[in-house]
Amino acid sequence: MRVEVALIILGMAAVTYLTRAASTLTLRDRPLPAAAERWLRHVPLAILAALAIPGLLFTGGAVDLQRLAPRLVGGLLTFWLARRTRNLFVAVAAGVLAYLAALRLLT
Repeated sequence: MRVEVALIILGMAAVTYLTRAASTLTLRDRPLPAAAERWLRHVPLAILAALAIPGLLFTGGAVDLQRLAPRLVGGLLTFWLARRTRNLFVAVAAGVLAYLAALRLLT
């Protein structure tokens, strides 16, 4: 690995850690308002959706109808399970299995 790449990775890790540590250390002794706690509970699911939806719908910048059905089966199951169980590991594992099954059945 080139030194420049390693330095970039280390720099990104440091920035990520410092921004999270600063907010954690600042708020550690203060209780959050109930509204903020309710809002923060939805962040993991929102992040999952923001990361996954473009990958489910688009291939190379365009909607790929041939590959869309198995992706939607796996993706919708993943989102539903993540919302129901709040266990992302279970949701993603079940979604991958559903995607593979749908891929095998539908193509």
